[in-house]
Amino acid sequence: MWELSDFGEKMSRDAGILQLMDDLGRAMAGEKPVAMFGGGNPAQIPKMTNVFQGELTNLINDPEKLAALFGNYDTPQGNARFIDSFVSYINNTYDWGISAENVAITPGSQSGFFMLFNLLAGQKRGAKRKILLPIVPEYIGYADQTIEPDSFVSVRPSIEKVGQHEFKYKINFSELVVDDSIAALALSRPTNPTGNVVTNDELHKLTALAQTHDIPLIVDNAYGLPFPGVIARHATPHFDDHTVLSFSLSKLGLPSARVGIFVGPKGLMQALSSANAIVSLASPSYGQYITERLFSSGEITDLAKKHIQPFYADRATAARSILHQVLPPDLPWRLHTYEGSYFFWLWCEDAKKTSKQLYEYLKKRGVIVVPGEYFFPGQSVDNWDHARQCIRINFARPNNELTQGADILAEALRWMYTR
Repeated sequence: MWELSDFGEKMSRDAGILQLMDDLGRAMAGEKPVAMFGGGNPAQIPKMTNVFQGELTNLINDPEKLAALFGNYDTPQGNARFIDSFVSYINNTYDWGISAENVAITPGSQSGFFMLFNLLAGQKRGAKRKILLPIVPEYIGYADQTIEPDSFVSVRPSIEKVGQHEFKYKINFSELVVDDSIAALALSRPTNPTGNVVTNDELHKLTALAQTHDIPLIVDNAYGLPFPGVIARHATPHFDDHTVLSFSLSKLGLPSARVGIFVGPKGLMQALSSANAIVSLASPSYGQYITERLFSSGEITDLAKKHIQPFYADRATAARSILHQVLPPDLPWRLHTYEGSYFFWLWCEDAKKTSKQLYEYLKKRGVIVVPGEYFFPGQSVDNWDHARQCIRINFARPNNELTQGADILAEALRWMYTR
């Protein structure tokens, strides 16, 4: 075996996102699990699937578009017609006055963040620059994105207990330090994995910090506004010349299309498009072709409001009810207050075993979850009990699966609290 470079070793070692995707794939390929609570796949909502099928049919019946889809590369920035439609849609929705130069399309937002983080973080004139996550836990896919090691710094949240079995994270601004080593601020809103939504007031404070220190504030809107809009009603989006927003077609129901959409300052978006040319040459076209008319007409917002948001609201209510009925009331478990995304975050406060042990215990019983240790980039989880006491649960499952999985989870929690 040839020796790998430092970068090669980093990219081939065990990573949270690798374990997650590998276990999900093995579970689906083998004997069907009792409850697939671990996945990040969006649910297949029949109405949305029918809409996408109709757009694909129209595309197939248009020889000119079909020939371009099959035979042409788009520019590294993305499909020009799609970008124009998206710009019009955003300006009609929020009146931000962006232009096509403020947009860059990438092969999914995951690869977009890889390029964006490495454009900003790393060595600059002999000094190490880092990405600051103002609150953790954060998205599992961020942790291994940077080429240089130790390129994330993060802040532990304030934890507010709510009632007997709920809690909420808040940004601990007293511990949030921005200095010359910080290249950017970054967060997801709503947050994957917890469903937490950084409040408008918190977002405005972060915006002010970004402007003061002349760095970008990167906000991942994969589940947020304006589409799919699975987010608390009190949240409003923000954009200015120090903000980068990311959007994804995945959570509309097109995860395999691999289309990430970034909106930000023109110079940075040009750099992102240049990086995309080097890494990918161009982005996949078919997702852009399928959704172009939906953005140009503004129909995408109506579809999200009528079909996506009610679906996840119903699933969240049903799953919440089942968990509260089944999980042992005498144990000090807590669910994070649900404010958006497709996940619940379960904290087993004062548990005698770790979430990785709970994960293995549940996997043997056919229940797939994601252990929380992977969601704390920039933190030493060995020195923080809380980071080893949480799991992520995908609640968008059929009721019978939720019920069977919750029963096994309840039994596992009893085991979790025994020495």
